[in-house]
Amino acid sequence: MSGKRSRAAWAAALLTATVSAAGTLTGTTAQALDGDTAATGASSFTAKIDVGDGVRACSGTLINNQWMLTAASCFVDNPAQATSLPAGAPKLKSTATIGRTDLTTGTGEARDITQLIPRTDRDLVLAKLSAPVYGLSFLHPATSAPVAGEALKGAGYGRTKDTWIPTALHSAAFTTGAVEATAVSIDGTPVCKGDTGAPVFREKDGRPELAAIATNSWQGGCLGSDETRTGAVASRVDDIRAWITENTASTLSSWNTQMLTKTSTGLYHGMRNSNGDWTGFADVQKVAGTVKDVAYAADAAIKGKNYIFAVGGDGHVYEANRRATGGWDAFRDLTGELGAKGAFTKIAVTSTGSGLALIGIAGGKVYHATQDADEKWSKWGDVTNLLGALDDVTQVTTGQTTGGDTQIGVVSGTKAYHAIRHSDGTWSKWGHINQAATNIGPVNGMAFAGIGGDLQVVLTNSTGGIKHGIRAADGSWSTFAGLNGKLGSDTMVSVDAAAVSGEFQTAVVTPDGRIKHTLRHANGKWDATEQVIGYPGTPESVALTGSAG
Repeated sequence: MSGKRSRAAWAAALLTATVSAAGTLTGTTAQALDGDTAATGASSFTAKIDVGDGVRACSGTLINNQWMLTAASCFVDNPAQATSLPAGAPKLKSTATIGRTDLTTGTGEARDITQLIPRTDRDLVLAKLSAPVYGLSFLHPATSAPVAGEALKGAGYGRTKDTWIPTALHSAAFTTGAVEATAVSIDGTPVCKGDTGAPVFREKDGRPELAAIATNSWQGGCLGSDETRTGAVASRVDDIRAWITENTASTLSSWNTQMLTKTSTGLYHGMRNSNGDWTGFADVQKVAGTVKDVAYAADAAIKGKNYIFAVGGDGHVYEANRRATGGWDAFRDLTGELGAKGAFTKIAVTSTGSGLALIGIAGGKVYHATQDADEKWSKWGDVTNLLGALDDVTQVTTGQTTGGDTQIGVVSGTKAYHAIRHSDGTWSKWGHINQAATNIGPVNGMAFAGIGGDLQVVLTNSTGGIKHGIRAADGSWSTFAGLNGKLGSDTMVSVDAAAVSGEFQTAVVTPDGRIKHTLRHANGKWDATEQVIGYPGTPESVALTGSAG
């Protein structure tokens, strides 16, 4: 499409795609679909939508566990009047099948669509699923508009050049044409009936992001059409991110995931909202002051206030915090408050409900300190002196469980150890996790998060890979299950975990400098892994916490 005519003129002339067909959007000129079937499991964020038990078929895009974006024209009697769609339940029973590359199989999930929230300025609607789906990837809305000539990709369940109702998802590639206020023109593989609502996306930093939603198209190259013209219109989503977030964020919880990463260029902080979208990463030292040669960092939160800890090149521990209102209090050196114990190399911190528990490694020893509700610190206590020395302690983690127990874990050599500081200040002895639990192997990293009375644990292996297990409130350990299929089989550079709204979240830094994140829901089901982007430099460590507000 040339872009010389207005979007309204094009939309009036284009045939609205409403039945089933898709193509492979590759190349800069239109071509007939050759039936490029998507690889099994690819583009699992794409949905096939059935409206009225066969009255109409469309495609859609999963943007979080319970919401999709698709075209409003799928749900109105006259597709040319898409912006007249009322909010509420669909007029006709509508269902979405998601993550089923081959529709003849039972993979993926199927859900009814129970609620529609349309835009009034473009052919676009948010569609809520009757229940969340798990284990399927979803697309985050883009942060920037498409540009003319940009290569985009797509996926849909629409008609092809030789199949009326395909039983498989087809991938596609487009070239961007004119970019307007609410829409963008695309050309490449034909967009056929059934592709309405399909995702149009780009690859950014190795991760797909949603640029637009396919709406109207010529039918050149589609089975049953004599049309020779190709090209399509898609509704932009990059400019309505706030609207999407406002309408899809969880109403059950206002908790967000806070992420802190030390990279090759500095210390950065970002958030994952309750609808699954990540904010951009901000430079902590620009707002909280500089810590020279930051070596390691950790964070925890209490009542919406996020506490940041950094180990400087001088081996001192520094604290800053991000207030619930968004402002920052500057870094300060805690040596005077905690006491001098030599050069610290690693730290870990957890909320105790009213204060903080801080764990650190210095000179091969493990130390513990607490901050009370008035933000006053105790002096470092020597955990090694209380519980016994462990050789070559390289990693430390901590988490809080119900009853006021502070759970502490360390890696010594290639073994994992665990101890508890009870609410009355007494300690258990070191327990050897490799002996208490099964299927662990040699360990090089560990992260804790308490959910109720249970301690959720992830262990990274020195030979590669990552495993998850649970220490139940009664002290028994589960078998550790592998997460290699989600997070990879590499020897991870860093790992951390957090409990957020009763869900277990974990993130790793991979050897090639990427941050990967996944979460385990309260029902035991895991989300698909996503690559976190938006931070400058190459990540060297990652820290997670949960914060309300």
